Amino acid sequence: MGIKVKTQADGSSKFEADVRIKGVERKTMTFKTRAQAEHFIDTIKSAARKATTSTASHRLAQKAKTGDSRTYGRALLADVVAAFRESSKCSARAKKSLIPVADFVGAVTVEKADEAWTEQYVAKVRALKTHMRTNYSYATINGQILGLVSACGWWAKQNHFRNPTIEISNACFPKNWDVKRDRRLEGGEYDRIMEQISLLPSRSNESRCLVELCLETGARLQELILAEWKEFERADQLWKIPASHTKKKKKRSVPLSGKARAVIADLRALRQADDARIFQVFPTPGAASHHFHRIFKAARIVDFRFHDLRHEAISRMCIDKPKAPVKAIMEIVGHQTYQAFTRYSHLRDDELVGLLD
Repeated sequence: MGIKVKTQADGSSKFEADVRIKGVERKTMTFKTRAQAEHFIDTIKSAARKATTSTASHRLAQKAKTGDSRTYGRALLADVVAAFRESSKCSARAKKSLIPVADFVGAVTVEKADEAWTEQYVAKVRALKTHMRTNYSYATINGQILGLVSACGWWAKQNHFRNPTIEISNACFPKNWDVKRDRRLEGGEYDRIMEQISLLPSRSNESRCLVELCLETGARLQELILAEWKEFERADQLWKIPASHTKKKKKRSVPLSGKARAVIADLRALRQADDARIFQVFPTPGAASHHFHRIFKAARIVDFRFHDLRHEAISRMCIDKPKAPVKAIMEIVGHQTYQAFTRYSHLRDDELVGLLD
């Protein structure tokens, strides 16, 4: 599965999307832009997941009619995961974490998913590659495990089975696996990113604006990509992010600096008449994440993700905005606890020197 760039006789480029999913007929199609090709792939993958879920939900609905511990234990874990993701009880975070899990768990039943199986599952997933061509981190697998536990708990309730023994856990993880990221931009990396962006055949201006707006606001990628023009008020001095776009499902207001307002002005100049979103050229947050993964790789920047720009932005706010109280910065970036805030603010020695003079 992927996108192949084809150079035409006139020097222009076209993008061939190739979708290969187990159990689904292979589909290919060529598009004028990479964004269209990415949207095509996302659409096919979504349709395949829905078809799988529909079958799994039907099987589980039939099993749950008897409703006992035997029915609970003999269900396929993959079916439980697929059906749980479509239920109203599945949180947005669990739904995202469980996307690939139904394919990873194999043919194991719920009752066989014990500590030994979990250890095998973790080893298996650690050896796999993500869509970014990197190994799955323990943090990502931990999200999958938490999702599996929630799915089993949900399935037990469907069968009126109280207090099931769920042995799936992260007990097999190595010590100190939960290392918090503190990656920030190093010397020259910003310039290399911008240089690489300037070489893009399309979406160059939008990519530059996305990086700059993230650095000025500390917003999450999802909030930026989903942002609509109607969210900007008071002559673009205030960005009112709706609850549906935030991680914690709580609305917040973000004051825009002069540089941020200049970025919004650039985006308004790029806006097409029917664009509802300010970054309409990126179909989904996932597509934007893939896009920047390629940019960082081409710029030879190691171990850097778009989300690390949020770390950079919040760290800069602590130094560059001395008039802003910590509480205000926390509200602006969407941190509800001081512990979360400190995970994102990493001050360098050169930033600390002379700070108290």
